[in-house]
Amino acid sequence: MARLLSRTPSGSGGIRLRSAFLVSSVGDWIYRFAAPTLILQITGSALSAALAYVLEFIPYIVVGLVAGVIADRWDRRRILIICDCLSFAIALVIVFVAAADRPSVALLYLCAFLLASVRPFYFPAFQGFVVDIVPKERLSRINAWTQTVDSSLAFVGPVVGTAFIAALGVPLATLVNALTFAISALLILQIANVHTRVAPAGGVRAELSGVGRDFLQGLRILRSIRPIWWGTLLMAAANFAGFVIEGNLVYLILEVEHLPGVALGVVFGAQGLGAVLGALVAPRLIDRHPTGRLLAYGMALSALAMALPVVLPAVWVIAAAWAVEGVATSVIVVSWFTARQTVVPADAIGRVASVSRAAAYATIPAGAVVGGAVVGGALAAWGGPGRMLFLCAALVQTAVAVGTALSPLRDIDQAAPAATTSGDT
Repeated sequence: MARLLSRTPSGSGGIRLRSAFLVSSVGDWIYRFAAPTLILQITGSALSAALAYVLEFIPYIVVGLVAGVIADRWDRRRILIICDCLSFAIALVIVFVAAADRPSVALLYLCAFLLASVRPFYFPAFQGFVVDIVPKERLSRINAWTQTVDSSLAFVGPVVGTAFIAALGVPLATLVNALTFAISALLILQIANVHTRVAPAGGVRAELSGVGRDFLQGLRILRSIRPIWWGTLLMAAANFAGFVIEGNLVYLILEVEHLPGVALGVVFGAQGLGAVLGALVAPRLIDRHPTGRLLAYGMALSALAMALPVVLPAVWVIAAAWAVEGVATSVIVVSWFTARQTVVPADAIGRVASVSRAAAYATIPAGAVVGGAVVGGALAAWGGPGRMLFLCAALVQTAVAVGTALSPLRDIDQAAPAATTSGDT
């Protein structure tokens, strides 16, 4: 493993990193609507447009695990800059394709896949870079801040994204997205005095030759820290429960309940507001309560939120329940990220973070498919599709809450950090 050269972190490093995260996240929301909109304009097919969204999840499962090894072996600051530069270049290609008289749908799909493939490298590098430059006692604050940004953009992102597209058109809106990557790269470039990884002798070939070995070492670390191992499994199960509902809310509200589109906006808006509130209070809760207890309470609160519409599946109850779900999710995410960054060795955080993300993303399609089968299948006849959808999710989430309370995850604050995997000095 590469040797670490430790330098004193710059006080402004965290500010620049947060600014880069904010700028690139805004750009992501513009792109998230620009690409499907352009494909829909070309093909007139809703299925073709939806495929652009599906492409966002596949790379995390396919290349995400290897990306975590790269984030641990190479300089994380450099990885973030390279990722932003690659994203900038790919987004520029999309600009030229969108501006063409006859845009190529195949080329758009290829660019969408390539752009989505950059993010699995960015995520573990970002998680590790946070550990590199942020003092341990400030980790919960920056995790809460990034969760607040994510939650806020989930609330206003559709408005911002569609507004940019409506005002500028797809080519110019995509150009704005490309510029956000360039700004992010420049901000990260200005962050100095962080832990720098020096490659061993032999160059890139020597680095790549040990990727498989390092990945296995990362898995052994994940298994050796029992609270982290159990947490990874339970977070994936909770994600499954959440997407049983979230993957089918559009169909449930618009097609089954025959409610207007504004009702869907109210439900997701309530979730976004709840998530922002949860992110704001999470650091204070972490300071005052054991992390394991917070995670168990958060999982239980999520199960309660999913159970409320079983009693009364009215849209206002669903909106209130999803606001509570947003609070619970943010508290869980901030607590989990902070604990993981504290317990996992700094030189393995990329692998552990990417394995966790891959596990979580792998359960998304499974949860959505199961929820779709519940809404449209025989189970829906027992108590109505809405009630059965929320009941199935609530039962799974209740099992997750019980598992969190009884598993080693409850003792994550007492977990001893695993030994470093570094073999070189």
